[in-house]
Amino acid sequence: MISEVGPGASWKVGDRVCALLAGGGMAEEVVVDGRHVLPVPDGLSLAEAAALPEVYATVWLNLFQLAALKPGEKVLLHAGASGIGSAAIQLCKAFGNPCWVSVGSAERLAYCEALGAQGGVVRNGDLDSLNDLAPFDVILDPVGGSYAALNLKLLARDGRWVLIGLMGRREAQLDLAQVLAKRLHLLGSTLRNRDEQFKADLFSDLGQHVWPLFAEGRLSPQLARTFAIKDAEAAFAELATNKVSGKLVLVIDESLT
Repeated sequence: MISEVGPGASWKVGDRVCALLAGGGMAEEVVVDGRHVLPVPDGLSLAEAAALPEVYATVWLNLFQLAALKPGEKVLLHAGASGIGSAAIQLCKAFGNPCWVSVGSAERLAYCEALGAQGGVVRNGDLDSLNDLAPFDVILDPVGGSYAALNLKLLARDGRWVLIGLMGRREAQLDLAQVLAKRLHLLGSTLRNRDEQFKADLFSDLGQHVWPLFAEGRLSPQLARTFAIKDAEAAFAELATNKVSGKLVLVIDESLT
């Protein structure tokens, strides 16, 4: 909720908003560029809205802008039950893109399928069974090195591998012959270090193309649990169990949720 605005601001004190931050979000108050702000969708709490900007900005940037995802193209989402994965599943469904996931447990696979994923695999089982679902036009990958060889095999001709994280090693040995033969694209992407105008343009697109889908009931926040900010350490410990589906949110004032 906005408590103060600068000269010429289009927002006003008291507006219920959510925002994209470059860091420092675990605070009672933050200063944010007004162009990086969107209204809380009708019917959502502030806590639910806090779970939206980073994940939907990440998915929209990487799937729909950088990878130029077209309707009907097939998508593979690694870490499909994560905050980013759960947003990506919903956007794929909304824009006509069948998607599959790799996840850490059968429970998380069921969670993804309930959101709209066509299916997927449990990574500690048989990841190679993804070959039966291939080829994929786009792979959204926060894992990195440990999935690199698999990604090359799974991609279709002219496929796009969008690398957004390195949870599974930063080094990889690649068969470049596959890159040449299938005309593959490897796109490395980070959002945090983008300039202010880039983020403003991205948020303008989100407001136009994505935010209306919340009012239509086609998107929903995937808020697994809230924690009081004094319990932040417990929240990070729960994340570390790798069993969370969706997002955890720290709450400053529970009356505002």
